[in-house]
Amino acid sequence: MGSKLNIVVVNHNGYEDTVECLESLLNATDQDYQLLLVDNSEGNDDFDRLLRWASKDQRTSIETNYPDRVLPVHAEPIDFSAITEEELAITRYNNQFIFIKAKENKGFAAANNIALRYLITYGSNDDLIWLVNNDTVIAPQVIMRIKEELIANKRSLSTTLFGTPLLEYYQPETIQAIAGKFNKWTGLTSHVGQGLPVSYLDNKEVFRQQNYDYPIGASLICSTAFLKNVGPMNESYFLFFEELDWVARAKRVGGGTKILPIPGVFHKHGMATLTGTKKKKSVFIDLLSLTNRIKYTKTYHPGRLWAVQLFILTVTIGKRIIAGQLSRIPKIIKIVFTT
Repeated sequence: MGSKLNIVVVNHNGYEDTVECLESLLNATDQDYQLLLVDNSEGNDDFDRLLRWASKDQRTSIETNYPDRVLPVHAEPIDFSAITEEELAITRYNNQFIFIKAKENKGFAAANNIALRYLITYGSNDDLIWLVNNDTVIAPQVIMRIKEELIANKRSLSTTLFGTPLLEYYQPETIQAIAGKFNKWTGLTSHVGQGLPVSYLDNKEVFRQQNYDYPIGASLICSTAFLKNVGPMNESYFLFFEELDWVARAKRVGGGTKILPIPGVFHKHGMATLTGTKKKKSVFIDLLSLTNRIKYTKTYHPGRLWAVQLFILTVTIGKRIIAGQLSRIPKIIKIVFTT
């Protein structure tokens, strides 16, 4: 399978994390890929800094827990183009790196879709696409292993959304998540394997059973044929539940999801969605996740909507009262009855 691998990374006010991720990708044993970076940050500061990093017009200092995978910072300029979202829509680019400035921030799904629509237009059906979060560090063998695994799964490329396990960035011998499960009665999601040692992944049954509901959004893999069959991400979610929605739509065309046995993605775990010294959910993130929880349930499990609403009105609101987040309660009640 002479498939091309396209890597999609979204940067939102995360220059330091993004450069650390990109440097780890430049240290991959397989450099046969094209990377599309979509920047939907406010203003141009991050975008300009990324271009200076790529052209090596400035010295870059990176703080990392993985010096063997990130350092030394590459000294040679990178083969890249820097373009706007509008320019991407009308021209094909052959550079290894394409830096794309989004017109505005419409959310994580919309930012990914800028790149995905380009790949639908210019890619061949068996081209491979890896959406990976910017707050990750990638082990050198991961790209090569993705290609090997997808050769073995060639027959299901057009209908399957693949994922990889995630490891804790700050505790690299610990699993952050193998995949996700969705509770139809509460609308809550959970990470399978969270907190287990990495050695747990040596058990072949982990990947043979595949009793999972969705891959974790920090590392998603599909093909151009999948995009044409299922469509790109659902932008109405803005953030959270996009991967669940994607899998649900894949099932409607006879597909689903599969987790590949490829450890080596070290994830910092949602740093951009947390605020404050104790790293609590911001009001915006809290309310958005509740909104999408109801929206997803209403779309794909309408018979359980009443149970999810009841859970939020009792358990969720009870937790907010205990946490002293009383100002959120009227907004949560409104979400339950108007979403």
